[in-house]
Amino acid sequence: MSLAAERWEQAMTPDEYIASMQQYRAEFERNITRTRIMPGDWAAFGQEPLHILIMTEDWCPDSVQFVPMVIALAQRVPTVEVRLVRRSEHQDLAAHYRRPDGTQAIPTFVLLDADFQELGVLIERPERAAAELRAALTEFARTHPELEGVERPWAEMPPETRLAVRAFLNEWREQQFDRWTRYLFEDLAEIAKTARVRAA
Repeated sequence: MSLAAERWEQAMTPDEYIASMQQYRAEFERNITRTRIMPGDWAAFGQEPLHILIMTEDWCPDSVQFVPMVIALAQRVPTVEVRLVRRSEHQDLAAHYRRPDGTQAIPTFVLLDADFQELGVLIERPERAAAELRAALTEFARTHPELEGVERPWAEMPPETRLAVRAFLNEWREQQFDRWTRYLFEDLAEIAKTARVRAA
């Protein structure tokens, strides 16, 4: 049994996680409500049981955007079940799921089948969303040369520049919500389908 499967019983239900949130709870709950579940999602996720263990933190912008989408999916498609853990409380689990650059990014979505066999993982955000985000930040930096350090990594930006970038990103992410929901659901469905075909 994988470490993710072992943690399932210790993990929080969506309601428990939401009740424990210290930051961005209203936005998180709004994103659950606004997530659109399409007929294709029923076809992709409604055939076989799927458990999704999510590693997250409530301060993370990607978690505030993407985790509610999966909670909404589980609320409306009975074959999908979700549990959540905080990365800060499960560092040993986080160590198993790193990006290619070695960082422990969140949210991390670990997909498990009916028997809690691991099917695969999606880390942080769909690659198509990541590519769009990189392009948007590059364009923002190009059009705002007056912002000191705007082309630096986030941690190296001056505080005023970080505030400007965050304000831009908050508005820009809002505009991507429905499309990024599609990206996430399509990628999760493909991970599960590919693993099941290999196992058959």
